[in-house]
Amino acid sequence: MATDRLSITKSTLSHKLMVLYALMFILPGGFLLYVILDLRNAVLNPDATLSLTGISLHIGVPAAILMSCAAFALMYRSTRKIHSITEEAGSFYKEIHHGTSAMPREGDEEGDEVQRISHYVTDMIGELRRKINDVDQYAQDLDQANRKLMEVAVVDGMTQLYNHKHIRHLLVTELRRAERFSHPLAIMMIDIDDFKKFNDSHGHLVGDRALRDVSRTIRNNVRTVDVPARYGGEEFLVILPEATIDGGVLVAERVRQAIEEHAFDTGRGIRKARITASIGVAAYEGAPVTDSDLISQADTRLYDAKRDGKNKVISS
Repeated sequence: MATDRLSITKSTLSHKLMVLYALMFILPGGFLLYVILDLRNAVLNPDATLSLTGISLHIGVPAAILMSCAAFALMYRSTRKIHSITEEAGSFYKEIHHGTSAMPREGDEEGDEVQRISHYVTDMIGELRRKINDVDQYAQDLDQANRKLMEVAVVDGMTQLYNHKHIRHLLVTELRRAERFSHPLAIMMIDIDDFKKFNDSHGHLVGDRALRDVSRTIRNNVRTVDVPARYGGEEFLVILPEATIDGGVLVAERVRQAIEEHAFDTGRGIRKARITASIGVAAYEGAPVTDSDLISQADTRLYDAKRDGKNKVISS
């Protein structure tokens, strides 16, 4: 729209250029005219003295000539440049509007050269803004895709808990922090009892639903600072920062009891199934230990609970 475009007119630019060129021509031209008149007066009247000194003649005259030549060269180059920009503006306008009637006609007010340049610059600014918006949108999409990729990399798709790889990384980090500040750290390994029989009896779809229910039950019965994860199959690992072995046992008992009391939907009307879990607890309480040592201790105690009748928590 013409009202939204830059309001540069040909007469405005012409006036400014004319003033510039006039100053560059008039000042040296006036000086040269003054020199000529002074020399003419000296020739016609031998008794008259020159008002200009030798230095003024030797420096001022060449400087005035150079300024005049520079003004002429500048005027010539600027005229050529404006003509070149006008040609580019016309080509750009034709490309955008595909030669439609939106192209200004020669002789119209919008058809003068300066107005075409105005349209050209305005269209270029609009195109640049569109490109910037596209880049911003692309950056947002890329950030969202990266977030989703990160979630896929660290979260188990079935249970929405952290996966095996990420929980091992977090355990190393938490163990280093506990050693540095001399704080306790406990972990617990949880395994669903007789899960293969449960799958064989109810089917794998019901088994998957049960895994998700167990995951929610674990997450709802640990502390806010605790970090649960699916360690593999029907086995879960929970990191318990700032927890001693006794504190870990308390949390483990709460989780075990919640799983035992939960009624799992089998998808067969009102019929519900029961599941139990065995849990092993281990802790860092000052003695040197690695993350693998902690997991091995908790795993050993987990299988002690299995051999001792299942549905138990063992910590030593």
